[in-house]
Amino acid sequence: MLGLLLEAVHNGVRITVITRPEADFKKRNRTLFREMMQSIENSGLNIIFKNNFHQKFAVIDERIVWYGSINLLSFGRAEESMMRLDSLNITDELLGSIV
Repeated sequence: MLGLLLEAVHNGVRITVITRPEADFKKRNRTLFREMMQSIENSGLNIIFKNNFHQKFAVIDERIVWYGSINLLSFGRAEESMMRLDSLNITDELLGSIV
């Protein structure tokens, strides 16, 4: 996913990643988390940390929403899914939930 995000940033797209802070992760996962956050920051993506955040969605052009159970910045499992929605109302609701 990072490669696709980097290509988008290179093409002038503004990307913000919202994720939980390091302290919200299990100790065994924190080193990998720090490395990923460093890569994201070095790539020109914006990062916002939000405590107890577990929502999994992407908003594109303030209209298209990918919403589901797949962790967008990591590997998913076969039983996880995402759906694509084209809705300003859903986008507004989701973005409003993270402020």
